[in-house]
Amino acid sequence: MEELDELRELTLAIRRVAEALEAVRRRAQRHVMDGPPPKRQHPLPPIEVEGRTIELTDKQAAALLVLKAAGGAEVISVIARMTGLTSKLSLGLAKQLAEKGLVRIVATPQRKIVVLTPLGWKVAEATERELERRLR
Repeated sequence: MEELDELRELTLAIRRVAEALEAVRRRAQRHVMDGPPPKRQHPLPPIEVEGRTIELTDKQAAALLVLKAAGGAEVISVIARMTGLTSKLSLGLAKQLAEKGLVRIVATPQRKIVVLTPLGWKVAEATERELERRLR
C-alpha cells in the first residue's frame, strides 16, 4: 500500500514537472547564454556516452556530480553553494547543461530545480568514473 502511495505521488510530481517544463522553456529563451563558456570554466577531456561525445567544463561536471549525489534533482542555490558560483551563474550553468540534454530546469514559484535526464545520469556516472580513475 505504501508503494502504491509513493507511485501516485511520483506520478503527480512527474505531471507537475512536465507542466512546469513548458513554462520554464518559454522563460528560458530570454536567458540563453551564447558563445563559449566563461573563462573561469576549464574544459575537461570529452566523455563518450551512448555513442555521443560530450564535452564538459569543470564546473559543469561538478554540477552533474552534485545532482547525482542529491539523487538526481537539486535547487539552484545548493548547486551554487557546492560549485562555488552565484545562483545567477549556476542558472547559466544549468542552461548550458540543458542545451546538451543533460538536465531539465523546473521553475516553481519559490525556486528553480535542476533535474538530471537519463543521459545526464549516464554522463554523471561516466564523469565520476573518469575522475576516480585519474585519482588512482
